[in-house]
Amino acid sequence: MMKRTILAAFCIVLAGVMLSACGERGSDISQVTPAETEERVSIAIVDSIGLEIGDSDYVFANIVAVEYGPDGNIYVLDQGAYSVLVYSPTGEFIRRIANQGSGPGELLMPLAMAVLGDGRVAVCDPMQGGVNSFSPEGQWEGVSAEFNNNPPMRMSGADSNAFVALKLTIDFEGPPTTVFAIGRYEEDNEPTAFYYRDEFPFDPENLTELLNKTLFSAEYTADREGNVYLTPMSTEDYIVQVFDRDGNSILEFQREMDRVAKSEEDIAEEKRWMEAWLTNIGAGGVIINYDPNPYRFLITDIGYDSQNRIWVRRGTELIPVFDVYDMDGELLFTAEVEGTGDDAQWWDFIIDEHGMIAYSLNPDFFHKIWIMELPE
Repeated sequence: MMKRTILAAFCIVLAGVMLSACGERGSDISQVTPAETEERVSIAIVDSIGLEIGDSDYVFANIVAVEYGPDGNIYVLDQGAYSVLVYSPTGEFIRRIANQGSGPGELLMPLAMAVLGDGRVAVCDPMQGGVNSFSPEGQWEGVSAEFNNNPPMRMSGADSNAFVALKLTIDFEGPPTTVFAIGRYEEDNEPTAFYYRDEFPFDPENLTELLNKTLFSAEYTADREGNVYLTPMSTEDYIVQVFDRDGNSILEFQREMDRVAKSEEDIAEEKRWMEAWLTNIGAGGVIINYDPNPYRFLITDIGYDSQNRIWVRRGTELIPVFDVYDMDGELLFTAEVEGTGDDAQWWDFIIDEHGMIAYSLNPDFFHKIWIMELPE
């Protein structure tokens, strides 16, 4: 990874990892009270994609984004391969989109990806002009939005030609200020709606605070109707919000959940992994000293399914456990993914109307994607 200016380095730090935001909270928040005995269902891993060695179409170099497309296929942005790889819902390789290079339709520094509602694939590469658009068949269609600096990251495909993404900017007019926002983009470099916006003093020597207010601020995803699901990554508050495409709040609820402390071993492992990762991606000009939060986030992933259910992963448990709600904020049941072990605490989950997939942010041996089937 190339070393850039401090500003660009911070953008790279935030690329391709769990991140989103929570909007302004209304005064009327529904309370969810856990039932004395919650129904818990099991979710089985039914397939996987990824090999340590062998067929190059199944060997990943560095996964930074995974999404279902509206066609139900699985799209993987492999930053190390400078490509988007497309697989069937059961994991068969279909095609490869783009490759390394500086020519039209090639990639040099792909940071994020979204599969839009119209089936096109958008890949953000600031060294190739910004958001590059590819047809569902993989043909390059040009740069749909120019971003040479401060590109959108952590993209999530929405309806029609839109995606939702975060954007980080350092304002040096006056005292340096960090401007962090989540917005909806429609083939333009200016958002059409905001779901969250925050400003705070820029301190390049306090990397932990910067990450806590950006990378570890919240989780989000968008559906094919343009709704956005958000939850703060908090050690104290369990809150879920849903917005429409224009940024209007349509649902908000919270639940009482006890805080859970991390073990000394978990804190040491998280510190080691984060500092090694930041160093490896070339965060030049940044003091690499990260102090993990001693408590676990109450929520670490959020998604939705074809039955209008909201899936919320508990961050307090090392194995994947989800609370599942209806669109009135009523708790329906709790679900657990079988046979994952404690290593699943590093998994990033993608859940939508096509199912559930996950990949590890900290793989032990090689990158792999797990495919699961949601219960009816």
